[in-house]
Amino acid sequence: MRALSLIVRRFSQITAQIGGFFYQLTTWLNSLLPALLPQTELVRLIRVHYEDSYRHASTQYPKEVLDYGLEPWEEEVASRFMKTSGTVVVLGAGVGRESIALAQRGLRVIGLDINYEALHLASRTAQFKPVDVAFIQANFLELPLLPTQIDYLFLSGIMYSAVPGRKARQAWFRNLCTHLKTGGLALVNYYIDPAWRTGSPQRTPKLHPWLASLPGANAEYQPGDLLSNGHFLHTFLSEDELRSEFIETGATIVHLDWEKQFAVLAWSS
Repeated sequence: MRALSLIVRRFSQITAQIGGFFYQLTTWLNSLLPALLPQTELVRLIRVHYEDSYRHASTQYPKEVLDYGLEPWEEEVASRFMKTSGTVVVLGAGVGRESIALAQRGLRVIGLDINYEALHLASRTAQFKPVDVAFIQANFLELPLLPTQIDYLFLSGIMYSAVPGRKARQAWFRNLCTHLKTGGLALVNYYIDPAWRTGSPQRTPKLHPWLASLPGANAEYQPGDLLSNGHFLHTFLSEDELRSEFIETGATIVHLDWEKQFAVLAWSS
């Protein structure tokens, strides 16, 4: 019996090593995709990711999740920088968590998302609460809004980091800000390199820039671009990188908390 248990244990160790090797290989191969895939394809994959995530949303989200309210950074932003009146547009509204919570503070909220099933659940949830909120299905790259009508833009989750390419993010953000009133604020969440907390910054891959130079590849690839579970994200590797990207858009940085991953930006039309 002891001999058999040793054989089984050894076999288990071997299979674990094999599994670990293939996991590392898969991770490495996925790391090549942001350099190889053009921006249009990266955007398409994001849409597919959320279509899968929100499929059967009406049954997969428990009431506790829908009633969770604002996350700590969102609560801090709302308390410090948002009045209890005015119009706020929430981009990437999903199932309505942030939109409903902000509307409960007295704001008029327009929640935008590309996914119908998520918005259907958000609308149904809002019906049972005394809030001024409307949910609209729209592509976050092409907003169906009038210029200079919005007091606050609320970029939910890590949406800013989900736009492939520095120039594309800046152009998108400038376009977003045309919908703000003079003196309006953009409240932005972003994604940072997790290794920053350990003091071990991400290494710049040498192969990726060469791959990005191939015909049909992503010519706008940046170190920090990644594809996780089919979802593109740009990982900001330093606060200086992030600040310079914001400043080049023409926005004024009112407040930036690198570690908490949010920024408050003012815009003058």
